[in-house]
Amino acid sequence: MIWLIGGTSDAHKIADLVLAENKKVLVSTTTSYGAVLAQKANVKVIQDKLEIKDMKSILRDYSIETVIDASHPFANLVSQNAIAACKEAGTKYIRFERECAEIEKVDYYNSYAQIIDALEQTKGNILLTIGSKNIHQFNKLKSDRIIARVLPVKESIELCMTAGLKAHQIIAMKGRMSMETNKALLLEYDIKHLITKDSGEAGGLYEKVDAAKMLSVKVYVLKRPEISYPVLYNNYTSLIQNI
Repeated sequence: MIWLIGGTSDAHKIADLVLAENKKVLVSTTTSYGAVLAQKANVKVIQDKLEIKDMKSILRDYSIETVIDASHPFANLVSQNAIAACKEAGTKYIRFERECAEIEKVDYYNSYAQIIDALEQTKGNILLTIGSKNIHQFNKLKSDRIIARVLPVKESIELCMTAGLKAHQIIAMKGRMSMETNKALLLEYDIKHLITKDSGEAGGLYEKVDAAKMLSVKVYVLKRPEISYPVLYNNYTSLIQNI
């Protein structure tokens, strides 16, 4: 059985390709949205936040022959735990990661703390397109400046509310969005600063940046965490040929 880690659009495509090779697939994801995305015939789905001990149990209980880690580029702890669990069990580990974006005239940062420090010297509304888990870090700024675009699921909305955002500061929409939609949101909320992550083409980064540039909105991009992967592929063909 192949264990596919991740509820991303990448994982969705990979699952179809692996199934086409007549292999059994187990998909694990931490979100209800990811679990729905993974629902396919002949696919076992686990929705849970897995610790390393849980990963070891899955490798053993399901007789996993290969792990394909297609988790989000910023789910670094998931990847680190998967690498360690596979190494201990002697199970083949493969990382699939969408290619990094190389965009001119945007500012890249190593941490949210660096972005927040930069924003403290500015004025104007801020649009966060970083998911919901780290919105609380921006509490240091004036809360009425912040608008957050998150997935339209219960977990995301609750995290926004816990971080102190009001209903009018939450845009609950499923990405990936067109440049035109991004532009409309930036105009509607009078956004002056766009915060995003290097989530690559699949994460809709180019459409966000193009819209921001058209409106002279400053873009702040969080760099990906650096992890030393044993095996890494950026395209589906090479991945499938080596599972």
